[in-house]
Amino acid sequence: MSSIKVSLFGKFNIAFGGKRPDIKARKVQELLAYLLIFRDHPQPRESLSEALWTDQSATISRKNLRQTLWHLQSAFKAFKNSSSLELLIDDGWIHIGLPTDVWLDTAEFERVFDLVNPKRARELSTEDFRAMQYAVGLYRGDLLEGWYQDWCIFERERFQMMYLMILDKLVQYCEVHNEYDAGLSYGWQILRQDHAYERAHRQMMRLYSMSGNRTQALHQYQRCDDALRNELGVEPSAGTKQLYEQIQSDTFMPTLFALKRVDSDKVEVAPAFEDVLNRLEQLSLTLKRLETQVQEEIIALENMIANQVNRSSR
Repeated sequence: MSSIKVSLFGKFNIAFGGKRPDIKARKVQELLAYLLIFRDHPQPRESLSEALWTDQSATISRKNLRQTLWHLQSAFKAFKNSSSLELLIDDGWIHIGLPTDVWLDTAEFERVFDLVNPKRARELSTEDFRAMQYAVGLYRGDLLEGWYQDWCIFERERFQMMYLMILDKLVQYCEVHNEYDAGLSYGWQILRQDHAYERAHRQMMRLYSMSGNRTQALHQYQRCDDALRNELGVEPSAGTKQLYEQIQSDTFMPTLFALKRVDSDKVEVAPAFEDVLNRLEQLSLTLKRLETQVQEEIIALENMIANQVNRSSR
């Protein structure tokens, strides 16, 4: 178990071996949080003071930084007998040294994101699925809730996008493995963050339809349409409309790769074959729609001929 635990999601929290250091001043917390988030890059004093004291002159901001660094170092020294964080200050550069037993929720979250982000849905393993569930569980709230500094708002939005992307991967994994209820649950988590996330609406339409709940799939399209119009002033995309029409006309066909409870570690599909099969699937649906249209036009033409014959016979 890590002797140092730092949580930046939701409310700021830090503990050394279960004990909380005296880091109550907001600016001391902010300095520590900033250095932890940018832990891989030493920070120039000038940039650090400007980021944390944007409304102060250069002279005052540098003075504030010196004082805040002193308070942070003092808090660290109180726990010197155990493994501790360490401020590394060298020639105008400031860096934070992390011991091997430190646990940082944002670092864990980024580790999982970097692991799964390059992978396609069908390349995700069971271990990847569990790792993503772990990452989603870490996200107990937005980054440093209640803090509104410019740098914090930017980083908060970055983590929000990462959170949505991991949830999106979870929905994709559930669709591939026919885990409909779980996929819908993750889809709703996405929409709680962003009502107008059209991709999630589309995924949920497919999941509802694949689970046999055609009514909810159609309702989901209406929710999507309402959210896009109310929040962005736009209509659903052509792809979303096409999916709606397929579900409405009962011609929707699940992707050929929605395999039931398949172990993705044992099944590998070449991306080129996958793309070809998906295009063929779309072509098949297009041909079905054309066939329906042709049949309707034949019936209309037959009716027209019949009417003309009737008028001639009179």
